[in-house]
Amino acid sequence: MLIPVTFFVAIALAVFSYSQGQGGPVAGLVFFGVLFLGAFIHVTQPLVEKAKALKPSKD
Repeated sequence: MLIPVTFFVAIALAVFSYSQGQGGPVAGLVFFGVLFLGAFIHVTQPLVEKAKALKPSKD
């Protein structure tokens, strides 16, 4: 569910960037940057879950 959400957020931010006069290349960088960030979070999520499981509890 994270990838479709970041896709639509990326579209919204790219359109906003383009509407503010930044131009097409900047809007493209914003779009692909947000998509890359969402994919990076999606890929590293299992590693974060493993790290949480190894962390000692504070009971």
